[in-house]
Amino acid sequence: MVRWYFAGLALSFFGTSAMHLVAGVWVKSLTGSDALATIAILCVYAPGVLSPWIGRIADSYRRKPLLICTDLAIVPVLAVLFLTDEIWVIYTVLLIYGVKAVLVSAAEPALLVALLPPDRLARINGLRMSLQEGMKLVAPLAAAALFAGYGAWPVIAIDALSFLLAAAATSMIKVDEPPPAPRETPSRPHLKALTWPIAGAATALFAGSIGTAASFSLVENGLHHDPEFLGVLSAAQGAGSVIAGLQGKRANVTAGLVLVAAGALARTTAWLPAVLAGGFLNGAGLAWAVIAVATLVQQRTPPAVLGRVSATAISIVFAGGPLGLAAGAALVAHLSFEAIYVIIAVITTAAAVWARGSQARRFTARRAPARATDQME
Repeated sequence: MVRWYFAGLALSFFGTSAMHLVAGVWVKSLTGSDALATIAILCVYAPGVLSPWIGRIADSYRRKPLLICTDLAIVPVLAVLFLTDEIWVIYTVLLIYGVKAVLVSAAEPALLVALLPPDRLARINGLRMSLQEGMKLVAPLAAAALFAGYGAWPVIAIDALSFLLAAAATSMIKVDEPPPAPRETPSRPHLKALTWPIAGAATALFAGSIGTAASFSLVENGLHHDPEFLGVLSAAQGAGSVIAGLQGKRANVTAGLVLVAAGALARTTAWLPAVLAGGFLNGAGLAWAVIAVATLVQQRTPPAVLGRVSATAISIVFAGGPLGLAAGAALVAHLSFEAIYVIIAVITTAAAVWARGSQARRFTARRAPARATDQME
């Protein structure tokens, strides 16, 4: 049954990765405005602030039929874009697209909990991350080529088709899901146990995004290449995430932070082999942090509230990305790339030390039967 789950994921990841690229490029080509193009991308991510409420929907229904209905419902929404290229219509469609993404991020973890034993969750989450990052390497290239030759319409059509096929693949999954439980509120102990892993992963993505902003200066002033060379650095980071995903059982927030710190220090050298290795380590560290949090949430959250807790946790973690980009944009105006990468290393090392201390304090306070999930932290 897991193969059908991954078939659906592969199809939806491909369509989503392609659409994310084309959304901003399409608006830019229609308006000539970088600001309006940025708003298009923001529309996809903005619904993340509604994660606790959208997650309640996922907790109110069985997850398999909910995922199928969600994939099918987005198809006519995308079809609207064949009828008009009005900017406000594009924005509206992208906002709905973003809501759908949050709903899926809430329902999928709960479906996996119903589908798999707890000791397999880390591995499957890792494989999921590898698949997602792999599609990010392939789909944007295909989407860019299609857009350059034929415009946005083929990409929209492929995206809609990918969701139809994903719904068909999900329908093939055989899973015995319990009926939705009465509405509950996550208890404080459950949330408190997840606080530091979520904070640590968010810090990793915050620091990694600062590094993304600094990479422009690294390429120009350190490596003395044209901006297009950023694609090579992005590929190195993507490869790190893919490989780390395949080692999902080892995923650990503290180790992820350490890898991000090591990757940042490697890039201060401006020596190409070290820079590529640093990008690889950065991608691996970010992947491990996200995988570890996703697995901890699945293992430590009651099924009745898993949707909202999962969606909220992932939204908080990934909120570190845009915040890091904003901080990086401010820093690159005043500091060298070497100084910025040192700052990243200091932030992530301090977070790793804090996380390790938090883990040690809770380990001594926890009873022995609860220690099985410590390796994920």
